[in-house]
Amino acid sequence: MLQINRVSKGFGQIQVLQDITLTLSQGEHAALVGSNGSGKTTLFEIVAGNLEADNGSVVTGSNELIGYLPQNPSAIPAGTIAEAMLLAVNQINPYLSAELSPRDEAEALKLLANLELGYLGLDTTLAALSGGEGTRVQLASLLLQRPEILLLDEPTNHLDIPSLEWFETFINAYPGIVLLISHDRLFLDRTVTTIYELDEEREGIRKFVGTYSEYAQQLAQEKRKAYETWKDQEAEIKRLRGDWHRTAEQARVSERNTKDSTMRRYAKKVAKKGTAKKKRLERYLDSPERIEKPMDKWRIDINFADPVHQSQQILAAQGLSFGYDDNLLFENLDLHIAAGQRLALVGANGSGKSTLLKVLMGLIEANSGTFRWGSSVVLGYMPQKQEDLDPNLTPIEQIQAVKGMNLSEVYHFLHYFLLDEDHANLPTSALSYGQRARLLLARLVAQGVSFLVLDEPVNHLDIPSREQFAKALEAFNGGMLLVAHDRAFIARTCDTLWELNSKSIRVDVPDKGWL
Repeated sequence: MLQINRVSKGFGQIQVLQDITLTLSQGEHAALVGSNGSGKTTLFEIVAGNLEADNGSVVTGSNELIGYLPQNPSAIPAGTIAEAMLLAVNQINPYLSAELSPRDEAEALKLLANLELGYLGLDTTLAALSGGEGTRVQLASLLLQRPEILLLDEPTNHLDIPSLEWFETFINAYPGIVLLISHDRLFLDRTVTTIYELDEEREGIRKFVGTYSEYAQQLAQEKRKAYETWKDQEAEIKRLRGDWHRTAEQARVSERNTKDSTMRRYAKKVAKKGTAKKKRLERYLDSPERIEKPMDKWRIDINFADPVHQSQQILAAQGLSFGYDDNLLFENLDLHIAAGQRLALVGANGSGKSTLLKVLMGLIEANSGTFRWGSSVVLGYMPQKQEDLDPNLTPIEQIQAVKGMNLSEVYHFLHYFLLDEDHANLPTSALSYGQRARLLLARLVAQGVSFLVLDEPVNHLDIPSREQFAKALEAFNGGMLLVAHDRAFIARTCDTLWELNSKSIRVDVPDKGWL
């Protein structure tokens, strides 16, 4: 059991959570959704005991363990994977152990294999792991504990498609409570049956029973209904205002055009009637039932300009190979991209997808082989780790570095990417991961590119922003090479799959069943 009772939390003048109440029963699997900044991670930190609420309480069953995977896990105080697993096991064992039992060791290796880390031994040092590998090791150690309550904040960010599909099966069979935050719509549809919505414009929390797609459909119906109500309301306001104006004008004309006392009394009655109609309009305008025009929430506006001219041959590569020491990631690749082609590069974590993009972008030199981009291709590159952004520059300076805009134009432009004036003047290092992702997108749009090379571009975007990004890519007349693990996003935006496996690439088409 997990009970969250009227939890509130603020930071300075900013109220992040207000009177949040929800109850999850044994075996319930639910998702917490809301826009970036609505307080989802803050609530998780409070439930996990890492942050103190201003008001309210969190209640669990006796001896129930909460397992928490944060979005950006902190370093594990251990030297090796085995020591990390042992720390996790010792948190739940009444008697501390100096080493993993054969059973726990076998289970740890199984979890690592399912998370596409089977190539790592338990004696692997944590310092040697990449950020994605480290996150998956922490997830494996958490799953090894089998806690009664699982809190997972963006657990799919570093999972490839096979790992995602295994993880979905694992979650569905999990007997405990699962509360997760994810921006992967397909993952949510396949793992949760309840949606809790946090909305910074509304106090408390809303509960929807069903999948994420059913929740989104209900929201769309609510919006359509609200819009129809608003249109009817506007028509009534127009009618009342017109009625009042006609009556008032009639009174003025009658009074101006006659000196007859009877007609002047009639004109005064008409004027009195007009005053009554004006008050009726004012009461209607002040009515608590009156609603404002429904507006889209959580929406970024991305508009890629059409390329002026496109080469028919975007990319040609022959015999491309790359590896570190004896670890060859890919070899003898012959790659061709034609104008307008949209490709998704998929494969297991560690197979070399990001490395291949860096080779093609000229950031890493290939061991052998050649490649050439079309003469008129204007490349736009979005790296996975956002390292392409200078952390010391503000968003304003980042945009002005690629396109001549005055200050007013930059403010207006960044507004479309949900970066307000305050955030636009902060150093990039002070922005959240989601804000940096939107800034990278803004810079690509400002550059006016003809071919996009995108490495996990939607990792830190919420679902509505991902959908808006997908719409922009659908409308973009240029081409694209994309690395992503969001299957619905791939199926919607790409026409070709490049599957990097066993050092070579197999060409396929996206599975439309992912939509």
